[in-house]
Amino acid sequence: MSVLYRVLCCGALLCSANLLASPSVSKSYDLCMDHSDGVTTRMIECIGEEHQRKDQQLNQNYQHLMTGLSAERKTQLRNVQRKWMAYRDANCQFYADPDGGSLARVEANACMLRMTAARAEELAQAVSP
Repeated sequence: MSVLYRVLCCGALLCSANLLASPSVSKSYDLCMDHSDGVTTRMIECIGEEHQRKDQQLNQNYQHLMTGLSAERKTQLRNVQRKWMAYRDANCQFYADPDGGSLARVEANACMLRMTAARAEELAQAVSP
């Protein structure tokens, strides 16, 4: 087994561990990652599919929260959400180190998933006054 393969497998395990330590992920995601065999393109596909699910959940939770807010609070939430998205995108782009190889792409995508899942859960737990 080559050193590069061992490094990629360790990186895949670390990314999976990071996601499991953060907001919940679907069983589909877990199965997809289990079947990725540490291949970065497959891992990125799994992360992308789960990110789509979590982004949809985030949007549903945002819309649900918006329905119970006054006009002023809706504006406030909309502004906060836009700032949060800009921060998430910039923060996760940092992990996409051009000198970091393919694992940097995995970590950047995993960052997007972690942050989106956490925000979806946060908005689900938010109570409108």
